[in-house]
Amino acid sequence: MDYINLTNQDNQSIQVKFRAFEAKDAAAIVNLIRDEYGDKYHKRALYDTDYIIRQNNLGELNFHVAELSSGEVIGCLALKPEGTAYSIATGIILKKYRRYGMFFPFAKYIAAQIRKIKNASAIYCRMILYHNITQKLMARLGLKVCGFVPSLILAQSFQHSYGKEDNLKLTLGIMIRKVEKHDAGKIFLPQELRSIAEEIYRSLKLKYEIVDAENILTGESQISAANDPVQQNCTIEINSTGADLSEKIRAVQAEFRGEFQTFNVFLNISDGGAVSAYRELVKLGYFFAGFKPICSDREIMILHNPGNVRINFDALKLTEDFSVLRECVKKFYESRCGIEN
Repeated sequence: MDYINLTNQDNQSIQVKFRAFEAKDAAAIVNLIRDEYGDKYHKRALYDTDYIIRQNNLGELNFHVAELSSGEVIGCLALKPEGTAYSIATGIILKKYRRYGMFFPFAKYIAAQIRKIKNASAIYCRMILYHNITQKLMARLGLKVCGFVPSLILAQSFQHSYGKEDNLKLTLGIMIRKVEKHDAGKIFLPQELRSIAEEIYRSLKLKYEIVDAENILTGESQISAANDPVQQNCTIEINSTGADLSEKIRAVQAEFRGEFQTFNVFLNISDGGAVSAYRELVKLGYFFAGFKPICSDREIMILHNPGNVRINFDALKLTEDFSVLRECVKKFYESRCGIEN
């Protein structure tokens, strides 16, 4: 890609180009992370240049950089495989270059790289919500609001330059745009989630069929759990439902019991037992937090168990579209916690 000219509000100009990562860029990426987060970025491995190079070589985290005509690297964005989708991640611009309008053309360049990947089902972005800059940029790229992943990162251990955080743990948002997948197939949802699901799946211009049958759970469920002991969050993936689902979820919750422990469930709603599984999860203290569409061979609902961690949804800095989903999710959260309006 050729250099482009960008001008800030003081009429100062820079020449910048976007290109794929080279091993020599690893130290510059660490510098970008330190510029924004100091020594408190939650992805600790990204302070290791050898790790960055290795991840790129393996195709697990493909960085791209913004480079000045002088050769200085002043920004980074990464592509990360996310099932059959590709995630836009770790987007940072050096603070002194943030008023040149660089992030949108950079993100547009990244989205173009994803569209070149054969069989990529969607563009996926999971973003922080203490500002709405990324939300606005992703919306300009055609990504649609789909869900929240609540209480994922301890705020006290996460330095950033956007002011004081009003929640104990950071909630992230999910936005998605379809690429090569156009049909979500049959999804199993309770009647009370039909309208919000229709709104989200229609916004993505997907084919889908909603079934609200509460099929009896039989056989053995297949789940996996991964806990982050530092951030005290556990991700539980329910790949298939079974009669032992509640027992298995309770066992996971009993294993991880930190003071600020929270749980996020990713429920396979392409599974015929999903509605009954949803009912069981609600009984166990979970509430609906959104969807993660067309990122794999199955459709996913997100549910959250906040444990003892209070969530102030009103403190999130959201666009209008995200605010609509927030009001829906907040009702389920308040119902779960017995909060009256």
